[in-house]
Amino acid sequence: MTAPPKRRRMRRAALAALVSAGAVGTVGGGAPAQDFDPNLNIEGKILSATLSQRFEVNDNYNLDDPSPGTSYFTDTRVNLGFLNATDTQTFTLGLDTGLRALWEAEEDFEFTVASPTSANIGYVNEWASGIFDAALEVRQRRVDYLDSIDDFVTDEGALPDDLDQLERDTYELRYDADIGVAFATDSPSSYELRFLGTKIDYTEDTPDQTPRTTLEGQTAWNLRLNRVLSSVVFADYLTYDADNEADTSLQVAEIDGGFIYQPSENLFIRAGLGYADRKREDTNAAGVRETTQSDNGPSIRGNFRYTTDDLVFLGNARYTTAAPDPQFSGNLVGTYRLPRGNLRGRIFQNFTATNSGDNQARVTGASLGIVRDLNTLSRLGLDFAVAHQEDVDDVAGDPQEPDINRVNVTATYSYDITEVVSADIGYQYRSRDQDPESAQSNAVFFQIGRTFETLP
Repeated sequence: MTAPPKRRRMRRAALAALVSAGAVGTVGGGAPAQDFDPNLNIEGKILSATLSQRFEVNDNYNLDDPSPGTSYFTDTRVNLGFLNATDTQTFTLGLDTGLRALWEAEEDFEFTVASPTSANIGYVNEWASGIFDAALEVRQRRVDYLDSIDDFVTDEGALPDDLDQLERDTYELRYDADIGVAFATDSPSSYELRFLGTKIDYTEDTPDQTPRTTLEGQTAWNLRLNRVLSSVVFADYLTYDADNEADTSLQVAEIDGGFIYQPSENLFIRAGLGYADRKREDTNAAGVRETTQSDNGPSIRGNFRYTTDDLVFLGNARYTTAAPDPQFSGNLVGTYRLPRGNLRGRIFQNFTATNSGDNQARVTGASLGIVRDLNTLSRLGLDFAVAHQEDVDDVAGDPQEPDINRVNVTATYSYDITEVVSADIGYQYRSRDQDPESAQSNAVFFQIGRTFETLP
């Protein structure tokens, strides 16, 4: 049955908010995020822009050991977002960029492009018996720039980057694609196809940053058994190729069967049991291509979503024996609306390729953030994030790097000067430990932003 127009618009608005979040959200110290309210019946065109200025003093800008001294910078950022929504279609565009004036300790004063800089495009089309969605994003960041772990620890969807310190005179270019289609959604038997791709490249050749490409195809068949229960068969095939000295490649194939339990729009549970096969190939010193890892075995996966007016609680988990050692990955996210603020938290464990392309790393992290309204114009925010990384591949000749530990703590006081102008002042503590190095930094910042928005 076709969803009522209001319900479709609510779902489409939520999708649009996710697609455009990269453009109008907080990135690298920009202005506060602008979110399209998923409860609004958005239809028409919305153009939003935020201009922001940030000033920061940091006693260890790149978490070096030892610290070279105090650094100063100011960011001028532009966040643009465009949404065009009709009863059945949604189109979004986003851009996040700017300019940084940096006076780094023991370095010459310089102007640089804000890091990261990103652009994205999204499209959703719904019809009586299906839905198509696509999201594309391009991101550029300086390789001699240390990312904040908040950039991925608090991200509800994307896999994390690794925590390696990047210190090369080059730029990293990342391209992401997520395209999917569902057919026969108005019948008991429906089908889904999805393609995901990530390509990471560099503007200059460097010995320890490796261009790499990940491609993944997914398909699912859902059969509704009754009003609340469905069966599902899911297949996934992933390839990974690294342009390193060994030309490392990885292929992972998996199929599983399970069920979907959805008694209401507030609760969704899915679980499945399957089988996976994983193979890694490398070129040895003699130039001979060889299989360095070959593993297969059972796997278990599941995910759930529970939502109310005040609570959003979702998670996913996967356990597989198709690896040199059994691997468990998962993500648990919760957001709770308080009477005068909100609370959000996340715990995750994922596996990602390191920048060298040779090894796989396990990244485990957690974050907790609370915003407390003091009155109608001001609020206090406190964010805590921690992450740990360790290499897990066991391939002869591949040196394993020491474990990395990162901690971020940020306290912010925000004040709405007018309905469209807001200011923040705050303090941030960061630490990074990777034997034998250990570094900490303290920073104070002030930022002010002006939002422009046209409504339909």
